[in-house]
Amino acid sequence: MKSQARPAGFTLRHTLKANNRAITRLAWAPNGILLASASYDQSVRIWDTEAGLELRELYGYSGSVFTVVITADGRFALSASKNALKVWDMTGETRSRTLRGHADYIYAVAATPDSHYAFSGAYDETIRLWNLETDTEERVLTGHKGRIGCLAVTPDGKTIISGAADGRVKLWDLASGQAKQTLSQHHGEVLDLALSPDGQLLASASHDSDVHLWQVESGTLVTSLTIHKKPVTAVSFSADGQLLATKSADSTVRFWRTDTWEIVANLEESHSKFAFSGLAFHPTQPTIATLGEKDKAIRVWDLDLSQWF
Repeated sequence: MKSQARPAGFTLRHTLKANNRAITRLAWAPNGILLASASYDQSVRIWDTEAGLELRELYGYSGSVFTVVITADGRFALSASKNALKVWDMTGETRSRTLRGHADYIYAVAATPDSHYAFSGAYDETIRLWNLETDTEERVLTGHKGRIGCLAVTPDGKTIISGAADGRVKLWDLASGQAKQTLSQHHGEVLDLALSPDGQLLASASHDSDVHLWQVESGTLVTSLTIHKKPVTAVSFSADGQLLATKSADSTVRFWRTDTWEIVANLEESHSKFAFSGLAFHPTQPTIATLGEKDKAIRVWDLDLSQWF
């Protein structure tokens, strides 16, 4: 990486690379040591971010893997390829369980904070609720027009949030399965969602190159970040809620103070131009995993926040 492209406050801990094609999404395990990556090369890989080593590759996919998450108890990795949701036991079992119900490609997965349920969103315009204890489908949510590319769950586990190709963000009541709010400010496909650690603020990123910040309870638009020049493919809040990172196809990752919405750092990272291309803050520390080399390599950065606050 060119020295002039590395802003003050960034220390590169590791560069992790084993993929021949672009990586789509990243997900930390709750222990803050393991990191999962999903890729267009039909793989999910589990990395040790302290040692800088690949620990495990999850096999058995028949197409590109668009997303991966790790449940809050650290027990399962959830990923999707084509129209199947796979559940991997992180304790060492080598075979996955496969959950089927969608009629088309799955692009988004999320899990409840209690790790009992998973949600999947797909090109078939549905969101499906899965019981991870019984491997059964319990509910189907409909209302979007276009593929569902991102999902989030509030910290209390009561609200599911979805973003789709119709440019809308929907908030769903888990108990009833009904949409309780629709946020319609975007003018392009919603590509990613992130909740602040306290669950009060929602960031939505879109193909229209904008990031909108919303109050979750009221659905009020707080502010819009319009600096990026191309689609914004990922957003992530730091563990302390002081920073929001935004990744764009303009080959930048920008870091924003959440109290003033001032940009405090701009990290240059070449982008694959795929719609699903992630980044992820560490669950407890001032550390972030980003993608470089046109999204074919993972970079793990330790941040010195005193440079910005």
